[in-house]
Amino acid sequence: MAKLLAKGEIVARCSGKSEWGARALGNRSILANPKNTDTIRILNETIKDRDFWMPFTPSILDKYEKKYVINPKSMFAPYMCITFNSTEKARKEIPAALHPYDFTLRPQIVTKDYNPDYYEIIEEFSKLTGIGGILNTSFNLHGEPNVLTPEDALHTVENSDLKYLAMGSYLFEKIK
Repeated sequence: MAKLLAKGEIVARCSGKSEWGARALGNRSILANPKNTDTIRILNETIKDRDFWMPFTPSILDKYEKKYVINPKSMFAPYMCITFNSTEKARKEIPAALHPYDFTLRPQIVTKDYNPDYYEIIEEFSKLTGIGGILNTSFNLHGEPNVLTPEDALHTVENSDLKYLAMGSYLFEKIK
């Protein structure tokens, strides 16, 4: 997955336990390279069918938080619920995961103990690119609930331009 993300591919992930709540936190997510701002258009036009101004969010490894996030109160931010200002480094390395107008971000700070498999994906991506986070958006089609089951994941891939699906320890590529 990390190699695909580093090359600019978009990968959907349905693995492990589903998250509960309003945000996709890596186990039911569509993931992408946050440096490529063309990703915003691709996601919006071919998968999410949503307005261009709606921001995507980054999943950032905890060891990179200070490089990307201005968090003067050191607030714990693992759920994409708190908005922060971004650093200059974030504006250069993860622009597709920032708000396009004010460059704020609503990060998921990922710790190894919270989600070791997801942490490992981002860490491998970081080794390949030098970027300590990835773009994360919910794994669903516009107007549909977030993916829950493998059947939901296949339905979403079949009805979108998603090409790659990581499910458990398998990586699928859609052949058109």
